[in-house]
Amino acid sequence: MTRIAPRALQGTVAAVAATVSVVLTLTACSSSGGSSSSSSTSASTSSSSALHDLLPSGVKSSGVVHLATDAEYPPCESIDNSKNMVGYEPDLWNAMAAKLGVKIDATSITFDSLIPGVQSGRYDMAMECISDNTDREKQVTFVDNAYATGAVYMLASNTSITTDPLTLCGLKTATQVGLDLAQQITSTIDPHCTNAGKKPVQVSQFPTANAALLALYSGRVDFVLNDYAAAKALQAAAPKPLRYVTDPLLQKYYNGMVFNTGDTGLQKAFLAALKAIVADGTYASIMKKWDLPALELNDPGINLSASAPIATPKP
Repeated sequence: MTRIAPRALQGTVAAVAATVSVVLTLTACSSSGGSSSSSSTSASTSSSSALHDLLPSGVKSSGVVHLATDAEYPPCESIDNSKNMVGYEPDLWNAMAAKLGVKIDATSITFDSLIPGVQSGRYDMAMECISDNTDREKQVTFVDNAYATGAVYMLASNTSITTDPLTLCGLKTATQVGLDLAQQITSTIDPHCTNAGKKPVQVSQFPTANAALLALYSGRVDFVLNDYAAAKALQAAAPKPLRYVTDPLLQKYYNGMVFNTGDTGLQKAFLAALKAIVADGTYASIMKKWDLPALELNDPGINLSASAPIATPKP
């Protein structure tokens, strides 16, 4: 999210890994230098002819959908020790491809190239936990498949913080300069505290996510806000045990796969395939596998940021 808000926490996982010299298995595929890594996945025999018929003629003829991602953000996508692309989104696109009776040719590129790559037609679609917003909907079409939100992270020894936002009042937190999470503290959490007669959160800002996390590990702050989906990666990389809780005052977003605005046939086909894996329980199984049940979107749709906007939490 640092590269295109509100996906503000993508660099955090990498920063933690660098801090504690833990090699997250995504290092086998680095897109920072402009290189790409491809992975083809065969569709299963459980395809539906009705769903297959929704595909554009070109895709039906080739049997392949060219998908762009940036496989450096677990649990969305990453590269494992066997150089396989893994994550909840690869599981989702494989399940949808199986329903449609096609193969996915997934290529890892730089995040900033995903939307331009789809706009230009180089790729049929992109998936990389891309958050849907109305500005992006002017460039591409979203088929939204999950929610995204933040979480409150603290040392495991700190048991005073709960899902009640009032337990954050008067505490110290660290954020990276420019992240939208700092704005959520001042816009929703602080007013909630003051309305309850409690002190606001004390915010210290640091130039990097690395520095903010070091402030937590060293005990200089009580908590940090970070991406809910990144919990496993953060806990695995942390030098001290971490725990996390959700907070009802943190904004939710939609995450989705993106398509060229003119490619309505492919959009409808993947939306239908997504609805099919929701209906047969495959979707829920995938989200459970990756410990993401709180982010399940069981009523997926197109451009939901505009058509079904999520209310901003009120203090």
